[in-house]
Amino acid sequence: MLKQRILTAIILAPILLAIVIYGNYDLFALLVIVIQSASTYEWLKINKLSAKLAVFNGIIISLFTLLIADNLLKFDQLHLFDTNQLSQSIILIVYALLWLLALVWLKNHRWGFHNSGFQIALKSVVGVLAIMLFAIALYQLYVLVDGRWWTLSLFLLIWVADIGAYISGKTMGKHKLAINISPGKTWEGVIGAQVLVAVYAIIISQVLDITWQKAIMIMIPVALFSVIGDLAASLGKRQSGVKDSSNLLPCLLYTSPSPRDGLLSR
Repeated sequence: MLKQRILTAIILAPILLAIVIYGNYDLFALLVIVIQSASTYEWLKINKLSAKLAVFNGIIISLFTLLIADNLLKFDQLHLFDTNQLSQSIILIVYALLWLLALVWLKNHRWGFHNSGFQIALKSVVGVLAIMLFAIALYQLYVLVDGRWWTLSLFLLIWVADIGAYISGKTMGKHKLAINISPGKTWEGVIGAQVLVAVYAIIISQVLDITWQKAIMIMIPVALFSVIGDLAASLGKRQSGVKDSSNLLPCLLYTSPSPRDGLLSR
C-alpha cells in the first residue's frame, strides 16, 4: 500500500499543486469535486452500497456541496452579514459533534458489527456529512487572502503527519494505540506525527502570515483530530470486512476527513 501511495503521489501531486497554485476557482472546484466524489464513493462502498449507486451518489452529493459553497460565498459578497464567519463557526460546531460521536463509537467499537439497516444508514450519513463539511471548508479556504497557499499548506500537512506517523511507528512503534480497531497503529506513531507537524508548523510560520506559536496551536490539534478520523475509517472497514477501501487515489484518500480545513481558515 505504501508503494501505491508513493507512486500515486509522484503522478498526481504535481497536478494537484499546479491546480492549487496556478489554477482558478473553477479548476479548483473541479479538483474538490473529484476528491469528494472519490471519498464519498469509498465510504459508501464500505457501507454496503453497490458500486454504481456509490458513484452516482458521490457525484450528486459533490455537485450539491459545490452549490451550497457557492451560495455561501455569494451571500458573503453581499455584505448583509458575515456569512463566511457564520458558516465557519457552524462547520466547526458540527465537526466537533461528529468527532465526539466518533470518539463514542471508538470507545464502544463493538457497536455496528451487526450491520443492521439502521447502523449502515447512520454510519453512511455521518461519513458523507463529514466529507461534505470538509469540501465546503476547502472552498472557503481557497478564496481567502493567501488562500491558495493556505490550501497548499493543508495538503502538505496531511502528508507530513502521515510521513511522521509511518517513520516513527515503523522504527519505534511498540505500544498499540487501538489494537482492537487498527493493530498497526501505535502511540509512537501518533507522537512522531505531532513532532514532525510541529516542525512543519514552524516552517509554515516563516512563509505565511502567522506566528509559529499560533501555527503550532492550530496544526497539532488538527493532526490529533486526523488520528480519530483514521481510527473511525479503520473501524468502518473492519466492521464491513474490508481490508482496504480501494486503491483509488491512495495518496489523498487513505485518511478520513477531518476538520483541518476549518481550523486553518480561521
